[in-house]
Amino acid sequence: MSDSSLIPTNNPIDEALLFQRVSAIIESKKSQAAAYANREVTLMFWEIGQPINSVLLGGERAAYGRRVVLNLTEQLRQ
Repeated sequence: MSDSSLIPTNNPIDEALLFQRVSAIIESKKSQAAAYANREVTLMFWEIGQPINSVLLGGERAAYGRRVVLNLTEQLRQ
């Protein structure tokens, strides 16, 4: 008995319904995964910004702040 014999092919309505259900599950989970990833990236940037703001800038905007961030950006790229 081959694997293909386990799947009845005489009922296309059930196959179409199965395809719709599986497709819906996949799309739903992909959307949830993307939302989770976006949330985590946003939190990561916020966590990175906190020490930059408090340690490097003392909680204030400094004239040299742009330079510090640009230097940090370049170092991270490398």
